[in-house]
Amino acid sequence: MIFRRARATAGDTEAPRRATPQGALKLMLVAQIGIGAALLWIDLAASGSSGATAPQLFAPPGTGPETRPYAPDRRPGRPGTPAMREMPQRLEFGIDGTAMTLIGQIAPGDAQRFTDYIEAQRAEGARPTALQIDSSGGSVADALAIGRQVRALAMTTSVGEAAVCLSACPYIFAGGTTRSADPAAVVGVHQHYFGENTLLPAFLAVEDVQRGQGAVIEYLDEMGVDAMLMAPALKTPPDEIFILDAEDLRRYRLVTDEPETDAEG
Repeated sequence: MIFRRARATAGDTEAPRRATPQGALKLMLVAQIGIGAALLWIDLAASGSSGATAPQLFAPPGTGPETRPYAPDRRPGRPGTPAMREMPQRLEFGIDGTAMTLIGQIAPGDAQRFTDYIEAQRAEGARPTALQIDSSGGSVADALAIGRQVRALAMTTSVGEAAVCLSACPYIFAGGTTRSADPAAVVGVHQHYFGENTLLPAFLAVEDVQRGQGAVIEYLDEMGVDAMLMAPALKTPPDEIFILDAEDLRRYRLVTDEPETDAEG
């Protein structure tokens, strides 16, 4: 045994090594890692992890695909700033004369914060009549409540240049007595979660979603918006957003030429 091993070692050529299961597994693992790295690089190059996603996600309607990725924590940058900026995790309010701004994601409880802010401003003599919106959406219930307050206050609503109004935000937008969107604004809709709770049985979760969708349809009709807006929303998954172009905004009556009045009026 010792003699044969010495001859094999001392020989001019080595006998070819036999493939082992362990070696094959290692080779497969290395190949899979390489393929995964290549796919990740391709995905990042396509989606633009360094900010190149901004043109795809935030390009004005009509300049990109109708359905785009949804990034609730980002909003477009302005000239001279990075391509994308952080979207506040809950609504931030501001006021300048009669113009009020609403910026950020819609967090649970923001409807009450909106009420408190309005009351504090009115106590100081401020009477905001116009609401400028830049929001990526969030809580549907809070968006509906804020939208009703906006209508009760007879405020106008607008989405300006480089601003977004996505997900639940269009319901706040719909509350305006008149509504306008800049050609470079991005307004979009998709499916929503209503009272998501993983402990609920499936049939109760479905009932919850249907109840929520019914409330949204009633609200849109109340605000003078075509309830068919729910058609593209229901067909678009929550991780994507359907961008409404100028024709869509007019068709669904999200933008207006004349002041909207309450259904009772």
